[in-house]
Parts: sequence; structure tokens; C-alpha cells
Amino acid sequence: MAELVPLILTVDDDPDLLAIVEHNVLKWGYTHQGVSSAAEMWEQLEQVIPSVILLDIQLGDADGTALVPQLKQRFPYVPVVIVITAHATIETAVTTLKDGAYDFICKPLDFDRLHIEVDRAIKHNYLSLQVKAFQCATRRTDFHGMIGRSEPMRKAYRLIETVAPTDAAVLILGETGTGKELSARAIHECSKRCDGPFVAVNAPAIPHELIESALFGHEKGAFTGAHQRHIGFCEQANGGTLFLDEICEMGYDVQAKLLRFLQDHVVQRVGGKSVRAVDVRVVAATNHDPKVQIQNGRLREDFYYRLSVVSIDLVPLRQRPGDIALLARYFLDLAAAKYGKNMSSILPEAVKLLNAYDWPGNIRQLEHLIDQIVITNNNTELTVEMLPPEVIKRTSWDSSRISAQIDRKPDKTVLSVQKMEHNLILQALELTSGSVSEAAKHLGLSEATLYRKIKKFGISRMFAEQQ
Repeated sequence: MAELVPLILTVDDDPDLLAIVEHNVLKWGYTHQGVSSAAEMWEQLEQVIPSVILLDIQLGDADGTALVPQLKQRFPYVPVVIVITAHATIETAVTTLKDGAYDFICKPLDFDRLHIEVDRAIKHNYLSLQVKAFQCATRRTDFHGMIGRSEPMRKAYRLIETVAPTDAAVLILGETGTGKELSARAIHECSKRCDGPFVAVNAPAIPHELIESALFGHEKGAFTGAHQRHIGFCEQANGGTLFLDEICEMGYDVQAKLLRFLQDHVVQRVGGKSVRAVDVRVVAATNHDPKVQIQNGRLREDFYYRLSVVSIDLVPLRQRPGDIALLARYFLDLAAAKYGKNMSSILPEAVKLLNAYDWPGNIRQLEHLIDQIVITNNNTELTVEMLPPEVIKRTSWDSSRISAQIDRKPDKTVLSVQKMEHNLILQALELTSGSVSEAAKHLGLSEATLYRKIKKFGISRMFAEQQ
């Protein structure tokens, strides 16, 4: 999906000023919509939600100060920048700030300063939405980022908790979109290796001629184009967990080398003479039936048995009674926060249709559908009319058609909570030019807590490198 260009909504009854503001806003690379009354503003807000509202405090038909609390109640994540005239007082501006305005700027407008304020407000808006999404993620997940209270999911949680403390290899089975990588991360987070790296390898995304180098690394000059030493995924995962996704897409020769790695726990880089011992726990996944793949000659039998000391089956979404509604509401909260929408509930009739659908794309398909609905609608409720025809018609899919839908894309249904937290801290530091105290305020954390998290994620060094 292409990145949305920020929209600035200006509310002012001076048509000349609206034209000048629009000229400057477009020059800054944003889109603009100008309206001259409160009535037009509310009408416009029914159509699209802007990134920032520039609101004149003296409108011919309304008092701008009275509009601020109304706007913040209906659109809490949209910054409102008050524009005050020479006749207004600073006390009036301060009052609007207490009512929820983001900032104020005086007429005549200094467009250089306005550009800075608008840009800052957009970044503040984005960060606020991401904080809300992060809060939704941490509050609503049932098990290390996984959502579901059906018995099949409870069984999977129990198995993950049982096997995680060991170093046994685990094979996760399930259709595309069922959350195999999320399960692998849960195993890592529940293990004694949780402070070590989690390295995910998506086999189908790596060309066959490069996969050995990608996995085991290479020395400088090992082959044409090898201009410097490369540390492979197996070595990068030292002290942590290596996740091998879609193992049936790996060639027989690569499977053989990985089998030796699983047996000996040593790495020899391409073009290198020495071997290096590594301490790695391996978790693998496939969306195919491994027994069938062995019969078809796509999976080595010895490789399979070495990987599947413990197997975890993730059932498709259609076999998880009750979880569809939980996931739909979770994704609705995330999308509403991310896109600044007020959609907060799903009507019972829509829930029934969501539950009746077979979801051939599983969790990923449901997430994308909810995202699409939230982006394209400004309602407060998700209704039946917003659902696509295939869901309304309760299309039935048999197993052969489901298999045909497998797209072999990376299995990333939701960003891990740790990754979201890491990104939020970086964004807050960027917004506040590296000020930990200001960033802590934006994130709702104490400075001490933020310093601990910065150290945990190694952000101080990364942030310095970006500046």
C-alpha cells in the first residue's frame, strides 16, 4: 500500500488566507482542504480525517475556542493548531491548549514557522497513533502476541510453554497465515535464550544460488561479487533461535548441509577453511504436509526427523470457534489507532458473517480485510454492508481450493510487541531531537524506564548513527 500523503484541513472565513495557506501547504508536499465555516468543517470531517487541523479562533458563524473540545472528543488523535488574530489574547490561546489544542500560531502567519509546527504536529499525530496501537497490542494479546482462546490455541500455548525451556528442535505446521513465525517467536521468548537473537530465514525469498552463503556466510573473495566477509544467518543466531520458514522450498543440497549443522552445530563459511562452533536452537515451519513432501522428493526424510523432535500444529482459522471475533476486534482497534479512525465496534450481524466465512488466507486475510474496511470508511461501527461479497455470500472453500491459495509469503501476521516498542522509542527520539525526557513524556513513560529500554534495545548507538 502506498504511503498516504498528510492532509491539512484549514478552517478560516478569509478566502484569501485559505488560498495562501493552500499554496504553501502544497509546496511542502502535503495535500490541503480549505473550508470557511464550522458547518463545512464537520461536513468535510465526515468524508476524510486530516492529519492536522488549522483552526481560526474567530469564525464568522462560530467560536473557534468552543470547537476545540468537540474536535478532540470526536477525533482525539488529530492535532488542532489554533490560529489567533491580533485581537485575541495569549490567555485565550492558553485556554485552547488546556482544552486539547496542539499549539497556536499568531496572524500574520509566518509560513516558515507554520511549516515547522505542521510538520511537528504530523509526527506527533503519527507517534500518538503508534502508541495507541502498541497499547492495544500489549493489552489484547493472549499469549506472546498470539490471540485466541479456543481449545486448539490453548493446546498450542501449552505445548509451546512445555517445549520452550528445552533446546529441542521444533517443527511448526500450518497453512499460510496461521501465525507460524509468531509461534516461533513465542517459543524464543519463553526460552532461556530470550535475551539472545531471533533470526528468521524466509527460504522462498532467497535465490537458490545464494542460500548457502546466506545461511553459513562467506569469506571475502569466495566467489565473484564477494567483496567482503559475510556472517550467515546460522552464525548471527548464535546464543539465540534460528527460525527456518518454508523448509520444503529449500533444495536437497541445502537440506543436507543444514542437517549436518543440526548434528554438529558448527559453521564453515563459503570459501573458508576453519569451522566455528555456534550455540543455536532451531525452529522450522512449513505450510505443506511433510510426509507428502518426502514422498514427492522435496523433503529429506532424515532432515525432517531431525527438525521434528516436537511438532506443533496450528489449525486454520475456520477451525478455531470464537477466535474470529476476538481477532477481528483486535485488528479493528489496531487499524483505528493506526489510521486515526473512530471505528470501535462490529455489529452482531457482521460478526455472524465473519464467523461463517472459511478464511482461506487465515489470520493474514482477516487482518487485511479489517484494515481495508477501516481505511475506506468513517463510520463508528463495522456493518454488514462494508464486508466484501465473498464474506456476505458465505463462500465455501474445500481443501483443494485452500491449498491453491497458498502464496508462500512471509508469515508475519502482526509485528511483535518488542519490535513495535523498539520502533516507537526511535520515533519518539527522532520527534524530540534525541531528548529522552521529552520522548518519555510522549510515550507516557518515566525517564528511568525509557533509559532502561534504550539500553535494552541498543537504541542510543543506533540513534546516534542515524543523526
